[in-house]
Amino acid sequence: MKPIFVLDEPHPHRIHFGAPARFLGIALALEGAPIDVIEIWRDDAKVFQASANLPCPELAALPIPRADSCRFDFRMQVDDARYELRANGETLFVYEVRDAARLQELARKVDAMPLPDAARLAVTQGIANPDNYRDSSVSGLITTAAYLRVAGIRTQDVRDVLDIGCGTGRMLVGWHCDDPSRTLTGTDIDADLIQWNREHLGDVARWEVGTVWPPLPLADASVDVVQLISVFTHLPLDCQRAWVAEIRRVLRPGGAAIITLHGDLYAHLLLDAASRAQWAESGYFEVARGAEGGSGFGTFHQPQFARELFGAFANVSRFERGIIEPPQRHFPVGSLQDVYLLR
Repeated sequence: MKPIFVLDEPHPHRIHFGAPARFLGIALALEGAPIDVIEIWRDDAKVFQASANLPCPELAALPIPRADSCRFDFRMQVDDARYELRANGETLFVYEVRDAARLQELARKVDAMPLPDAARLAVTQGIANPDNYRDSSVSGLITTAAYLRVAGIRTQDVRDVLDIGCGTGRMLVGWHCDDPSRTLTGTDIDADLIQWNREHLGDVARWEVGTVWPPLPLADASVDVVQLISVFTHLPLDCQRAWVAEIRRVLRPGGAAIITLHGDLYAHLLLDAASRAQWAESGYFEVARGAEGGSGFGTFHQPQFARELFGAFANVSRFERGIIEPPQRHFPVGSLQDVYLLR
């Protein structure tokens, strides 16, 4: 199984060419030799290396050797070039900055938007890190645009976007700052978050308190793109099936949905041996330790099961751990969840 690799920083829109940039992230081998060093290569030459054994409290609970000490943190000058982050002879991430001026302008607009308080940041993001939150609004849009390009959809042609499970609207903020003329809609079952959105982001989108089960307050064929990030991962199977039908109803012909699921990696990390055996046999497994739609309710999908679940759509593309084409080049929208693009 391929290593866990997460690059937290630097987001491309924060890069200033010729100046040192902070590279922060996680590199954890799941099998084979441990990852001791991250190497940076440019033009087939190693230009830098740093240790990958700093404390990692985020993964410390995992029953994997070195999970508690798999972070890297170093500074390196970045130019307008292509860099490869490698470990144990394998390229884990290709880093390059394209269209820097446009990204920086988008980031300036996002930075000017209202920011939720620490408690709401933690509910939405899992951590109360305002810089990471804002960065994810920009990088989330860039990564989403890359998924849509696979389906032949240009973001400039997208006029109506629906975010189900929108939280405090961080993904829709990116869509809005990219083009304020778009019509955006966000729904979430957390009424407090929706109220915050209405008070602080009223000009960004239409905000609706959602329900665990459909329907949506939208007309047929009224949306170009629907995104559900970490939503099906917390819904029972019958509810997922109902949402597939509802998403297809509101999408325009040629429209697309982006849905994230817990795939092989999450099953390997979070399920015990007996549960993994059931998951392997049936292709699907639920952990119901809380209410439907909440973090205590978890679901795990194998690819073939997911394709059958999404069978109402003409085209279904899967990106394991969210990677469009190995090696990874984009910051994830769903924290190493599998991403499915439904057309």
